[in-house]
Parts: sequence; structure tokens; C-alpha cells
Amino acid sequence: MTELAHDAWPDEDSDDGTLRLRPGDRSLAGSVHEGRDFMFAQLAGVDLSDADFYWASFHEATLEGAIMVRCDLRGARFDRTNLRGADLREANCGLDNLGGTTDFIGADLSGANLGNAAIGGADFTGALLIGANLSGVRGAGAPHASTCFYGANLTDARLGGADLTGATYDSRTVFPRGFRPAQAGMVRRGEKKRKWRR
Repeated sequence: MTELAHDAWPDEDSDDGTLRLRPGDRSLAGSVHEGRDFMFAQLAGVDLSDADFYWASFHEATLEGAIMVRCDLRGARFDRTNLRGADLREANCGLDNLGGTTDFIGADLSGANLGNAAIGGADFTGALLIGANLSGVRGAGAPHASTCFYGANLTDARLGGADLTGATYDSRTVFPRGFRPAQAGMVRRGEKKRKWRR
């Protein structure tokens, strides 16, 4: 992967400092952006394949339809981010090197494709996963950081072959019709104390 300096994005930043790239843009694909701030970024339909976003922040960004195949997203923050229809196949959304989580708190992942992604320890509290593809995800987390689906909406999500052993949910979690979380090794817990807003 190559490091792409922020000043290598000419004319793409607006006056307010928000990064805006056109759909189909590939300037960030395969590059390294560890710890970078992409808050409010407008990256709908952008190809970010194979990029390293370890510990990056995408708070309230727009990544609708973005291609994030095989991206390193460990420890990244996607709180209240629009990821509708995004392609996250084989992305690494697991725990970072210090055991920190990848957060999708209040994010909209409706119709997103997370097929075969590593999501062990990720936090999907309050996330919309309506119609999302979670087939083959590896969701078993570390003992101190289970994959969290508190208050998440997984209506019509595809969970075939998903390893959700030890993942937690609560009374607000909505599962696809016929899905039995206990049979999948998931654990029901009490209401989560952490506050979130959509």
C-alpha cells in the first residue's frame, strides 16, 4: 500500500475542509490513511478497495455505495455514517492491535455487503443492517470485546454461514424472520448503558 498525502487531493476539499470525491474515484484505493479524519466526508460510490483505514474516523460521513473490499478498518469509527449499499466484502473490521473496537454505532448499513468480513469485536449498537449480507462473517470476538448488536435492526439480513459465537444482543435487537440467535451461539444481555443517537 502507498501513503497518499492529503495535499495529493487537489480541488477535492471544500472550503469547510470536508473531503468530497466523485463516484468511481479511485485515488484512495490501496493507500494508507491510518488515524486520518474523514468526518463528514462525501465518498458515495468511491472505490476504496484494499486501503488501510486503521483507526480512521468516518463520523457522519457518506459512504453510500462505496467499495471497501478488503479494507483494514480495525479501530475505525463509523458512528452515524451512511454505508447503505457499501461493499465491505472481506474487510477487516475486527479488534485493533490494542483490543479496541471498530464502531458502527448508529450507522446505516442497509443493503451493505459484509460477506466474509472479519467483524469480531465490532460494535453495531443501534445500527441499521436491513437487508445487509453478513454471510460468512467471522464475528467471534475476544473475551473482553464481543461483537455487539444492541438495538441493531437486522430485518431481512442474510446470515448464512455467519460465525456469531459469543456476539451479544438485547431486547431491542431485530433479527431476520426465523433466525434463532441462541442457536447461533449469540448471548442476550441486559440493556446497554452506552448512549447513542441515530
